[in-house]
Amino acid sequence: MANSDLRVLVALSAIAFSALYVVSDVIELATGGLTTGQLIVTYVAEASIPFYVLGLNSLQQPRGGWPSLVGALMYAVAFVGFSATVLYPLVTGTRDADTVFNDFGVIYTIHAGLAFAGGLLFGASVLRARVFPRWTGFALIAGLLVTGLLAGLGLPEGVQTVGTAVRSVAFAGMGAAVLFVGRDRVRVVRGAGERGAGGDALNRVPNRVPSCANPKCLSATERT
Repeated sequence: MANSDLRVLVALSAIAFSALYVVSDVIELATGGLTTGQLIVTYVAEASIPFYVLGLNSLQQPRGGWPSLVGALMYAVAFVGFSATVLYPLVTGTRDADTVFNDFGVIYTIHAGLAFAGGLLFGASVLRARVFPRWTGFALIAGLLVTGLLAGLGLPEGVQTVGTAVRSVAFAGMGAAVLFVGRDRVRVVRGAGERGAGGDALNRVPNRVPSCANPKCLSATERT
């Protein structure tokens, strides 16, 4: 698969499955609990998260550095565990969320901690790298903090959906930047790369060409 095709696949996955994740929470709220259909939708959404988060990490390298890689890995591992908590009620037949959480106990808590720390680290790397729009990094961090605060206060799952929605918007925004801003960026940066050492121009760009998916940054590049 060509690099451009992989970028598009990662971007579309980030948009589509982030939206699906929010839809699964809305279904749970509408039905008043866990249902087979809702669990299937949630599993598909959560199982895709490791793929597109690691993919987004690769798209902001080398600027993202180790914070991006470590943060993405922690977040990905967390959602591998979360996916198991969705399979569990599908296999056992239980439809009580509290029972599922109690059965997983400290395992769920560990994965929640990984998601929180990894997400904060990845969000910070987005702000630092400036490959994706900075607002997506702020949104990811804000969504995690909102989720942590609401969970800490012991508020119902429905209220905690707010944090999930904000995080999902952040990842979808990164994907959209790759699709709708990244095309111009590829055009601008490729020309600079061809005048330089060659190869993948997205990773080999002269210092005077900003490597970012921010429209303001692109505008400045075109004036250079």
